[in-house]
Amino acid sequence: MTGAMNPAAQSLLSSILALLPTPYLQASLKALLFLLLRGHGKARPQHAGTKSPSALSRFLNRYPWPTRALIRLARKEAQEALGGARRRRGPKPRLLVVLDLVTLEKRGRFPHLPLSFFHSQWGLHLVLLYLYLVHGDLRIPWAYRLWRGKGQKSLSLLALRLLSPLPPWLRKAFRIRVVADTAFGTLPFLAGVRRMGLEAIVGVRRDRRTREGKRLQDLRRLGGRVYLRGLPFPVWVFRYRYPLPGGRWERRYGVATFPATSRTLLLWGRRRFTIEHFFRAMKSEFSLGQFGQRSPLGVHRFLVLSLLAYLLAHWVRVEREDEGLTWREAAGWAARLLLPELVVQGVLRELHALGQWPPGGGAGSACLCRICGRCKF
Repeated sequence: MTGAMNPAAQSLLSSILALLPTPYLQASLKALLFLLLRGHGKARPQHAGTKSPSALSRFLNRYPWPTRALIRLARKEAQEALGGARRRRGPKPRLLVVLDLVTLEKRGRFPHLPLSFFHSQWGLHLVLLYLYLVHGDLRIPWAYRLWRGKGQKSLSLLALRLLSPLPPWLRKAFRIRVVADTAFGTLPFLAGVRRMGLEAIVGVRRDRRTREGKRLQDLRRLGGRVYLRGLPFPVWVFRYRYPLPGGRWERRYGVATFPATSRTLLLWGRRRFTIEHFFRAMKSEFSLGQFGQRSPLGVHRFLVLSLLAYLLAHWVRVEREDEGLTWREAAGWAARLLLPELVVQGVLRELHALGQWPPGGGAGSACLCRICGRCKF
C-alpha cells in the first residue's frame, strides 16, 4: 500500500488539473496548493508570488470550475487507498468514523456567511466526518457541513446527514464504528446510528437519566447494560477523567450501543481525540480558517483545497514511513514532489531578493526567475 502513495498523489493532482478548462485556471490551482503546502498556517493570496491576489480571488469566487468533481476525484483516490488496506483474508479491519465540531474564528464583517456564537467563539462552525483506519496509517477527511447556530438544524441532524450517504463499499470492506463527543450525544443521534446498522460510542451529559430516574453520575457501577429514558434499546456506560487547564480534571461520561467492558469502551472512546490532532494540524500547517473570501462559494472552495492539501501531505507522510516527520516537513515534501517548478521559482525569488540572482549581477546576465522581466522560466 505505502509504495503507491506518491503515484496516487501525483495521479490525483493530474486528474484534478485535467478538470480545469484553461491553463490559466490550472496555474491558479497550483499556486493555491503551493501556498497551502508551504506549511506556515497563514496562507494569504498576497503570499503566493506566482499569482496576484486578485487572480486567486477570481479563481475562488467567480470562475466556473467543477468543485464537486474535484471532491469526487479525491474520494475515489481515498477509496483506492482504503482498498489497499483491506485484508483479503481474516476479519475485516476496523474503521472509525469520527464526528466533531470545529469553529473557525473570524473577525470583521461577512454578511453573506452564516457566522454565529458557539461556546463564546464567533465564527464559522463545521461538522466534519473523519475516517480513521485502526491499526493502519490512513486518516481521511471525508465530508463536512456548516452548522448555522442555535435555532437552526441541530448538530445531531447534521451528523446523521453526513453518515447516511457513506458508500456501501465501506460497510462491506470494514467494520465501522462511529465515535463522537458530547455535542452529538442526543437520543435522536443514538437512535439514528442504530437504524443505520452501525455501532456508536458517544459522550453524554452526566445528568442524563435512566428509565428508573437515576442520573448517570449517581450510578455506582458502570459497564453494565442501562436503559436511558426515551431510548428503546440498551446502552453501556463508561466514564473517564478529562484534563482541564491548571492541572485540574473532571469526570465525563459516554455510552456505547454495543456490549463491552468499561475499560474497552474507554480505550475506544479515547481514539476520538485523533480528530483533535487533525484539527490542530489543519489550523497550524494547512491554513484552515484563514480564508478572506466573503462569498459562500469562495469559502467552500478554500476549505476544500485546504483539506486536499492535507490529504496530499498525509499520503507523502505515509509513503516515507518516518514517524518523526512533522506535518510541516510532510507538506514541504509534497510541494517538492507535486509542484517542483513552483518550488524552484520560490527559491529563485529569494535569491533575487538577496541580490544573488542573476549570477554575477551584471545587466547582461542571464536570468531565469521571471522576476526582472527578462526571464523565460
